[in-house]
Amino acid sequence: QAPQRDLVLAAAGVRPGWGRLPPAPGAMANAKMVELLKALISGQNQERKQAEQLFNGAKASEPDSLVLGFLGVVGDEACDEALRRQAAVLLRQLVTRATEKDFALSRMAAATRQQLATELLGLFERLTNPKLQQKVGEVVAKLADACCDKDDQRGWLAPGQRGWPGLLQTVFRLANAAGNSNVACCESAIRLVKDLVPTFKDELSQCQQELGAVVQHGLANQNTKIRCCSLVLVCELVGELDKKDWAPLTATANVLTQVLQQLATDNAQDELQECLQNYLEAANLQPDFFKQQLSSTMEPAQLLAKFVKTRQGLEEGVRSLALEWLVVYTERKSKWLAKSLPNFAALALECCMDFMLEVEDGDDALKEWAERMDDEEGEEDVDELYHNGEEAIDRIVEAMTMEASSAALFALVERFCQQDAWQAKLAALTAVKQTVEYVEESAHMNAMAKLLFQHVEHPHPRVRYTALHAIGQLSNDQAPEFQDSWHQTVMPVLLKKMDDPVDRVAAMAMSAFVSFGEELDNAIMIKYAGGVMEKLLQRLQSTKHRMVQEESITSIAVIAGVIEKDFAQYYDRIMPMLKQLLMMRADEKTGRLRGKAFECMSLLGLAVGKEKFAADAKEAMQAMLQTPLEADDLQREYINEASQRICKCLKKDFAPFLPHILPGTLKALRLDADEVKDGAADDDDDRHEITTADGKLVKVRSSKFEEMLQAAQLLNTYCVELEAEFWDFIPKAAEGLLPLLEASGEMAIMCDEARSAAFQCWASLIKCASIAAKEKNFPVKPTLANDLLRTFLQKTIPALQQDEDPDSLRNAADGLSECLKNVEPGALSGQEVVQLTQQLFSFIDGSFKRTIEADKERKASAAGAPPELQDDEDEEDAGEDEEACRRSLEDAIGSVMQSAPQEFLQCLPECSTRIQQWLATKEHKPLALFLACDIIKNLKELSEQAWPVIMPAVLDSLGNKDADVRIPAAYAVNLAAPLPKFADAAPQAFQRLAQLIGGPAPKKRDNQAKVAMDNCVSAMFSLAKHQLPRCPPDVKAWPCVIAKLPLRDDEDEAKTVHKGVADLLLEQHAGLLGPDAAHLGQVLSCLAEVYKQENLCEKETDAKILRIFHMLPKDHLQRLASTFSEKQMMKIEKMLTAEPVLQHGG
Repeated sequence: QAPQRDLVLAAAGVRPGWGRLPPAPGAMANAKMVELLKALISGQNQERKQAEQLFNGAKASEPDSLVLGFLGVVGDEACDEALRRQAAVLLRQLVTRATEKDFALSRMAAATRQQLATELLGLFERLTNPKLQQKVGEVVAKLADACCDKDDQRGWLAPGQRGWPGLLQTVFRLANAAGNSNVACCESAIRLVKDLVPTFKDELSQCQQELGAVVQHGLANQNTKIRCCSLVLVCELVGELDKKDWAPLTATANVLTQVLQQLATDNAQDELQECLQNYLEAANLQPDFFKQQLSSTMEPAQLLAKFVKTRQGLEEGVRSLALEWLVVYTERKSKWLAKSLPNFAALALECCMDFMLEVEDGDDALKEWAERMDDEEGEEDVDELYHNGEEAIDRIVEAMTMEASSAALFALVERFCQQDAWQAKLAALTAVKQTVEYVEESAHMNAMAKLLFQHVEHPHPRVRYTALHAIGQLSNDQAPEFQDSWHQTVMPVLLKKMDDPVDRVAAMAMSAFVSFGEELDNAIMIKYAGGVMEKLLQRLQSTKHRMVQEESITSIAVIAGVIEKDFAQYYDRIMPMLKQLLMMRADEKTGRLRGKAFECMSLLGLAVGKEKFAADAKEAMQAMLQTPLEADDLQREYINEASQRICKCLKKDFAPFLPHILPGTLKALRLDADEVKDGAADDDDDRHEITTADGKLVKVRSSKFEEMLQAAQLLNTYCVELEAEFWDFIPKAAEGLLPLLEASGEMAIMCDEARSAAFQCWASLIKCASIAAKEKNFPVKPTLANDLLRTFLQKTIPALQQDEDPDSLRNAADGLSECLKNVEPGALSGQEVVQLTQQLFSFIDGSFKRTIEADKERKASAAGAPPELQDDEDEEDAGEDEEACRRSLEDAIGSVMQSAPQEFLQCLPECSTRIQQWLATKEHKPLALFLACDIIKNLKELSEQAWPVIMPAVLDSLGNKDADVRIPAAYAVNLAAPLPKFADAAPQAFQRLAQLIGGPAPKKRDNQAKVAMDNCVSAMFSLAKHQLPRCPPDVKAWPCVIAKLPLRDDEDEAKTVHKGVADLLLEQHAGLLGPDAAHLGQVLSCLAEVYKQENLCEKETDAKILRIFHMLPKDHLQRLASTFSEKQMMKIEKMLTAEPVLQHGG
């Protein structure tokens, strides 16, 4: 074949003599290899391409000559050092396990591999050039990885012989500083040991004496580089070895701290930074390594805090790594720190505050800050330490909880606020902004708010800006309490600051209004809307500052979204302005402004309704369709979201736009835009190679995955809103989604969010097909919905059988659940029900197995370690991904029941068995109870045969300390209460629920406990409604429920209960009203509170609430006025001016 290849190369213009590599190393051979290396890095494209062609051909047909040739160049001291290093880099690539075409080692003869291993190790030992020696060490590490792989024999040195005899002994000998006086060689050897740790993890446990000598003598050595790489080695060992194997290394902890201190003293910045990076990795992987040292001396935290606070003599990178270590350790061991080392949080928070003092001062810096737009690149590069501290304080308080960190945090904020320097005040306000999310007590919220308003008029613009920014954050995080309590203070201040002389501050005032206004009640917003709209329109017409323009538009959109139909009075003034903005030429600076205009137009449409918006909607859609969207154009997201809103507004009237907009949406779903040609070069680091479902290799940019997600969400919106009008587009939509359904392996992982959206969209296609089949009166009932379901099962189930990623399984299970809920009865046969249920149980079993294996691995790692290194409270949350996966799989089983209740009865014995098994394990009890809930919910009276297993566990679990158990237990009572057979269990349920509801209120940030409380109240409501005769005399069921209204934390239960309350009030239910209507004021207060709160109250319930207030005599309402809050009174007054919506039966 060689002559033929020579002809091919000659035809391609390759110089004579390049066609065949030399058979063995030697002077002439090295000369030819040097020529090849020079050509590979040549600046001449043609020469480089020719060399690449030869190189790629040699990898396939002459790997022995190629590898030994490069090895010869590396060892040839007469060669240029740069070429020798280049040869080492290529040699490392050739022995690295990769794709078949690149893994030249796999095609080498066994004798040549052994020759390579022997000569490579000898070369490493005799090299005198430190940089080159380390490069060769990297090759040794990669070759060791290939020849020691248990699952892949392609790189083994000899057939049937795994490993590299003599390697560890040689490297240990060279790495022992007591026996190797050559400092450079010793350093290279220690670094090689570090690189070999992952490969020889098991073997190293048998070499503790040799390894201990390397570590001991390395850390004790006087040479800075030796001590540095020894610390790096210890960190690698801690990160890679089992806990019992690295436990003896805790004796080195104090020495490691001394090494860091010495490196700082010696001003060895590069070495210190390398050590801290590895130190940080060790803290992240094995934080227990530092527990004993921290408990006794607070080191290394004290030293690292000292680094953070050292402004002279340490580089910013070193200081940032020191702070990051403190933050990461807090995140990894927050519970242990709060319990055993409470001073740690105060130390870490003080470091954050110190970083936030480091902002540039002076007129030039302020001018640059004032002129910079918030969305411009480079903001994060200015005042980098300030931004690091800003992020870090958020992470620390989130990890530690406000309860554990509030004392230290508030003391620091007060201390910094009392200082005269504007930087100190900026740091204090930034700390408030970053941590207000975690505040639980109203007193703390009010104290923070007062502090912020004290600084909105500060002379320095950055202080005013941050105070306003923090008010916006407070509005987001403490809604609606902050809005209800502070609107009379907030609105005048924000209105005034919209005219701040510094435009960037004025824009932030508008941004704060956006956050505050989004959660402001409709009735309250109407009170302020006129003044704010006048201000915004005036600023929009007078300013040229882009951020002020953008925030003005967003603020207008927020007002429209809150006051809805009442915005009609402003519509005709603002819409022409928005259209004018759309006529601007899109560029980097105006793209976001045009996007904001699209956003605002669509929100105005939702607010005023399609009758008024229809003509403008057409213009908006035409402008969007005419906007060229580049791959990374920021307008795309705005336009996609605006399209969805316009579709929601127009609903079926959006159909004429589909033929124009759908092709682009379907194109965005495809992953085949940039196919990679073999050997093609691509310097773009922001691209990923992925093998598609049909085996095609494509290279796509990172933003493509977000683009696919947006496309799937768009498609879902079109399908949901158009319903039967989407019928003709279902086949094309299904075809576009199919590759995401079939995705597996790397494609499934990279496209996980888009794939999840595709599953949900497929379910919407099924619902659309079912609706269309009814509405369009087809002569023969189409089976498209059932065909779509079967396609989903055929494409996803086989892929899931090979998948062990819990997130992927969960997403598919959620999609399956939605698909099953949307099919008509009879879609599944009895046999299909059994098969699908068994498959879902099998997936759950697989998840249990993975959890058990992970627990075994964790316990095996810790076995033999001292008690202080055993798992503690910070390990309790392990395995959450698998728990979520199992919960979704169980929910899919519930959907099977819902779609085919009669056919599912044959699976009921299996379900009872599973429930019994899962109840026996603490961790699996919630899953058992959720399965019980689905059985009761979907089978109703047919479920009663399983009650002997279910009900005792349900009643017992109501008193469980774990909120995750109480939630399904209470929900099961809620579902069972309407069934007559539950009468026997009702008294006990009444008593247990009354104890829970009357007990201590959950903490503000204990979300699960709050959800559990809502479920208990909902269950009590159901019991009081259906089983009141069985209520024990000492339980006051209705007062118990009414005292906890309205519900807020479980939104589904909130909507159900609030609807039920409205229905019973319309019926004048005696129990709900109480003696002499004593409860009426509280009930009306609840209904006024939830009215028009779409997350807590359905539109149908809103209409009933409106009827209720119109039915009540005004004098009656006036007598009850003392029971209503200011906000509720404003809402009631607005309701009384609105027309009631008539409902059936009323």
